[in-house]
Amino acid sequence: MILRIIKNYKFSFIKLIYFECVYFVKGYSGFKFNFSSNSKMTDNIPCPYYFLFKIKKNLEKNNFFKLIDLGCGAGRSIDFFNKNFPKKKFVGIEYFLKQYEICKKNFKKNYNIEIIQADFTKIDILKYEPDYLFLAAPFNNKSDFIDFMQKTIKTSNKQIFFIIVNYSKKTIENIENIEFVESFYINENTGYSICFSTKT
Repeated sequence: MILRIIKNYKFSFIKLIYFECVYFVKGYSGFKFNFSSNSKMTDNIPCPYYFLFKIKKNLEKNNFFKLIDLGCGAGRSIDFFNKNFPKKKFVGIEYFLKQYEICKKNFKKNYNIEIIQADFTKIDILKYEPDYLFLAAPFNNKSDFIDFMQKTIKTSNKQIFFIIVNYSKKTIENIENIEFVESFYINENTGYSICFSTKT
C-alpha cells in the first residue's frame, strides 16, 4: 500500500509528508489505514492533510451548517474539519465495524458529531440535510460512483456541495447537473474537486 501511495503522489510526496508531520505534532487523529473486504468499496486510505488544508480555505468562504463524510474511516477528515470549524455539525458514515468503533470512540465527547455504521449507498443520507458531502474515493468502480452521485443529485431538494477526493475531473464531468468550484490535482486521478449540484 505504501508503494502505491508513493507512486500516486510522486513529486508532491515530500510536501505531503511535511503536512502529515505538522498535523501529527499538533495532535490531530486519523492515521489508521484499513483494507477493504467489500468488492464495491476501496481500502481506507486517509485523505492527505495537504488536501484538507487546501479544502479548508474554500470552506472558510462558505457559511455551511453540516458536512457529511461518506466512508469516514477512523475520522481523520471529520477531526480536521471539526478542529477548524468547531461550531459546525458533522456526520460520519462508515461501513466497516472496526473503523466505525475507532471513530465512534474518538468523538464520543463531541456533541456536534454523529457517527453511523451503515452502507451509505443503502440509506437515506439526505435526511441529515447536508450542505457538503465529502467523498474520498469510496468506490472501486467509477460507474458506481457516478450512479451514486446522479441519484443523490436527482433526489435532493436543495443545492449540495461535494468535496470529491481522488476521482479525476474527467470522471466527475460524466455527472449531470454538477458544476466545478475548485480543483487541485497532482496527477490525473490524485487530487480533489469541489463541486455543487445545479439541480434545485
